[in-house]
Amino acid sequence: MVNSKALFFPRQDYSPQQARVVRTRISAIELVAGHDSRGRLGTITQLPQNARLEICGDGFNERTVKVRCKNSFYFVFRDDVEVVAAKN
Repeated sequence: MVNSKALFFPRQDYSPQQARVVRTRISAIELVAGHDSRGRLGTITQLPQNARLEICGDGFNERTVKVRCKNSFYFVFRDDVEVVAAKN
């Protein structure tokens, strides 16, 4: 089941819940702007090693979390972020 609230972009003045630097490349699904204020799932990509991720909300399911990397939003697997957090 998809969490439809996760497909909305955060407000401009949002404050990230926390930030992490990933030590390895991780898979991500881009959140792409749609024709309304709601986004849609985009392409699957990889975020580079040493990318800074700002955690900014729940993911589209219980296994994912929404992050901002540079000026784009993505969904990444929660386990990837938790593993990185454990290494910090």
